[in-house]
Amino acid sequence: MSENPCPDCGAHNPEDAAVCHECGKPLLEQVEDCLDVANPDTTCNEDENKRNRALIYSILIIVALIVVVTLILSFAPSAYWG
Repeated sequence: MSENPCPDCGAHNPEDAAVCHECGKPLLEQVEDCLDVANPDTTCNEDENKRNRALIYSILIIVALIVVVTLILSFAPSAYWG
């Protein structure tokens, strides 16, 4: 079984401990702050959210560039195609 260090005193506690056996500070406080009570599937994974957001923005920028190039080429095809 892995250990869960206390953020306050540093004592090692069992992984499933709710409070520190040494100082009594709640160990699950950080996790509880991240969870959304209305949506139990919510997690604190900020990095994954940032990656997903960056991917969506990148795709939107590429699509916008394709649309702009297509519009430019459709209005003046002879200037580009001879």
